[in-house]
Amino acid sequence: MARIPRGFTLIEGILAIVIMAIAMVMLVSFLFPQAEQSAVPHYQARAAAVGQAAMNEILARKFDEQSDPFNDSVIRCGETGYPCSSPVSLGGDSGEVNSGLLNVGMADDVDDFIGCWGTAAQCTGSSQPRRGKLQDLIRGSAAQESDYRNLWLEVSVAYEGDAFDGASTSVTAQKRIRVLVKTSRYGDYLFTAFRSNY
Repeated sequence: MARIPRGFTLIEGILAIVIMAIAMVMLVSFLFPQAEQSAVPHYQARAAAVGQAAMNEILARKFDEQSDPFNDSVIRCGETGYPCSSPVSLGGDSGEVNSGLLNVGMADDVDDFIGCWGTAAQCTGSSQPRRGKLQDLIRGSAAQESDYRNLWLEVSVAYEGDAFDGASTSVTAQKRIRVLVKTSRYGDYLFTAFRSNY
């Protein structure tokens, strides 16, 4: 009777261990980092949507608090008797901000939105004051807090130099609006627009 071999030989066992080790090294080195990076396009798309929605909300407002005081689109700030707000006084106006948070429905000009929009924890390290939750700014949908988890933004508004060469320390005919969408560890995305005094 011939003996039928059963199981692995020692060489076959060692060879299987070496092949498994090579496969694990390849998985850890190439495949797993790719899986982590797969979230980046998702956050880029979310940041683009949030940035555009915030910019639309801001640009729907008038140039300055002093613009169009009678809602008749005849007078703009900078004309006789209607000076524009000074660069140091840009931000939420009285009656629009309550306990540091902006009432978006009362905001009537682009610089009212200056601040950090997110949770209190997200805005802790920001150079801008917290103005509210992100879903307070981006209205119009059934937005829930979970929709904006790991997303917050900072809005800055300043008068722009006449040659579009940076912030101006005096009143000019345009304001630069910057919306910086932050996505925790997936990058920051900057959106810039100009609002002119017309």
